[in-house]
Amino acid sequence: MLLTCAMLFAGRMVPAGPAHMAMADDETDTATQTTALSVTESTPVVTDTSGYHITISISNPTYAATSPGLVTVAYNPSYTFVSRTDIQHWATGDVSIPVRTVLGTATVPSIAANKKVSVKIDAAADSDALKALQMWGPKPLLVTYQATQATDSQSTGSSDGSSGADRTVDPNAKPIRLHSFLTRSSQGLHNAQTPPMAITMVMPLMNTEQQANKNAIDQLVVHDNSDGSDTKSTQSGDGGTDGSTDDGSGNNTDDTSTTNGSNDAKGTTSDDAEAGDDSENTAATQSSVLTPHDNDALAAKLSLIGKHSDLQTIADPTALASDTKQRIDAVMQPAGFDITAYAAINNVRSYEQAGVGTGAWNARSALAAAPASSDSLPIAWQGKGDWTQQALSTARKQGYQYVIAGHDFDSSTTATVHTGTYTIPTSAGDITVLSEQKELGDLAKGKPTSSDADGETSNAGRIARFVAQSAFYQMEQPYAAMNRNLLVCFGTNMSAAFIDTLMTAVEQSSWLQLTDLNDLIDADAYRTGDEALQIVPQDSHLSERNTRSVTSALESLTESRNDINRFATSVLTDHKASASWIRKIKAAQSTLALHALSSAPRNIDSLVDGAKRLGGGMFGGVSITPTDSITVVSETAKMPVTVRNNHPYPVWVKVSSLTDSMEIVTSRFTEVTIPANSEAQVTFAIRVATSGHATAHITLLDRNGDTFGSAQNTDITSVLRISDMTGFIIIGFSLLLGLVGLWRQFHRKKDPDE
Repeated sequence: MLLTCAMLFAGRMVPAGPAHMAMADDETDTATQTTALSVTESTPVVTDTSGYHITISISNPTYAATSPGLVTVAYNPSYTFVSRTDIQHWATGDVSIPVRTVLGTATVPSIAANKKVSVKIDAAADSDALKALQMWGPKPLLVTYQATQATDSQSTGSSDGSSGADRTVDPNAKPIRLHSFLTRSSQGLHNAQTPPMAITMVMPLMNTEQQANKNAIDQLVVHDNSDGSDTKSTQSGDGGTDGSTDDGSGNNTDDTSTTNGSNDAKGTTSDDAEAGDDSENTAATQSSVLTPHDNDALAAKLSLIGKHSDLQTIADPTALASDTKQRIDAVMQPAGFDITAYAAINNVRSYEQAGVGTGAWNARSALAAAPASSDSLPIAWQGKGDWTQQALSTARKQGYQYVIAGHDFDSSTTATVHTGTYTIPTSAGDITVLSEQKELGDLAKGKPTSSDADGETSNAGRIARFVAQSAFYQMEQPYAAMNRNLLVCFGTNMSAAFIDTLMTAVEQSSWLQLTDLNDLIDADAYRTGDEALQIVPQDSHLSERNTRSVTSALESLTESRNDINRFATSVLTDHKASASWIRKIKAAQSTLALHALSSAPRNIDSLVDGAKRLGGGMFGGVSITPTDSITVVSETAKMPVTVRNNHPYPVWVKVSSLTDSMEIVTSRFTEVTIPANSEAQVTFAIRVATSGHATAHITLLDRNGDTFGSAQNTDITSVLRISDMTGFIIIGFSLLLGLVGLWRQFHRKKDPDE
């Protein structure tokens, strides 16, 4: 330890040497750097036969070409990181450590404006640089880029850097540095071996790209396939509620999911498996109102299961085909429903009115919708908020005995990493939280450990840091905690290529031992009871933006649900015959709503708009056929109006007509029943008092007198004609009065004063 600290202190005192003797320089002004470095590929785990290979991308974001340059890759084979702060300070460039062992150099030509180039440096396994590495573990690695200048002998030659051998480092140019790690495994070394550290790598399988299928929605509104092929959903028409009631705390109180009995399958209680009617409570597993789930990204992740036998999977059961042959280790709540947001919003009624009851996402629904190849282990996946006491109680009441905390659970700092298993007491019974190790988890999700970590701006750089960090954790004392089991969850948006590369690196890491979810669950809990309660977050930390997004979605979804209910009760005539069709419509709406309220939806607007399209399409399917203008040549006339019904069941409507004139009016209302997929015509009486023009506004009303659909306007023009003797008498009398008036005007005796 003293020797290591002495080396660290000496490293701070060593003056900066030439480029091939690179060391971190705290005085480098990164704010003025224009050329950017990133690692696009590197050897994450170095063995006695692997050698070391790294590919570096040098980009020029400016509007002028750069000078030619030189890239140097060097490391320190004898340095040992002494603390987490030490390793983090190296990653952010806040500490100077001598890195004099050069692995290789490469010349870089002039880079055109807004362009980038890549260079590759290879160090053979038998090179002197790698032979100097005799201790396993993470070592500091530094990539340095510095502009070069032509020597005197080349001053009249080419300026593009093509003759790199005749160029030297420009002493006036500030070097650009990237801090990373080279990690050596124990393979081929004769060091003392310590037991490997257990690690559980979990890959979530979710289809975050699903959108509303507009064509399927439109077809569902106008067709009722008796075989039920419009949707695979088995959710009840009441939004999946299962008889649970609000206990006043924002959670559903369900007697069927609060018992503490055991079951052969982990994660569900004995009463859970027996309660209720499956046809009424299972989740909306998959519906044609969603775009197909077999996208390329999900298929690529599924292909990794066979390649990496120790890669654990937790799947959204609605994202996978029921006949998938791939191993699924656990299932999460259907559609990855955001339980943490549900608890934070704390309004059960608003979710039920939006079409999502607890029966849509509880543990029993997850198991019912799970593929046949999955293990019967339901585990609740964390949403955008934190697992608060209320959120944990909500999950437990819905049958989940285990939850995964993928972020922000245990904020306490400990001397060494530990198994992230906590047993938390709730009002519904104990629940086990499987908490992720933060630094490794962030890296697995594509996040750098710090915004200042210049070597972690790429996937390859983050993988190098992951390997180094895990090796450092294994080396932490005391070894009495050898039974540590760390949980790492990949992000739902991480590519299959990234997961494949990181899993390969973990499998090559001799200091790590991959375990499965059952091993993690069976591990001794780090904290239990009241001691564990002290760790539980007190606030959900659901951001204002996410809160607005959820509440806005709930409002729109409730509107669509109300449209469906209103149409069913106030417009349809044969409620018994249409009951099955309405259940399908409601199930489809619930499917869209459930996915819109997921913990990781990328297309929430599409899903909400799809639900609104479904509700609006019910009323839109009953419409008024546009009517031609009407010309009236007498005091009375008839105005025909045609109403079209595009639905598979008959409807009843009241048709209203109202003109904007007092002289030209129509009768006010008429009622009509329109058969399925047909149309019917009604007529309105027109009464005219004078010639002129008016517009009749025609609308549809339901049984409650509320308007719906699009109004139609019909122009009415009145041209009155003389059609009987009475008319002629009136005209003659008018002429006579006119003549008398004229005679009096000419024969009137004027007053003398006029």
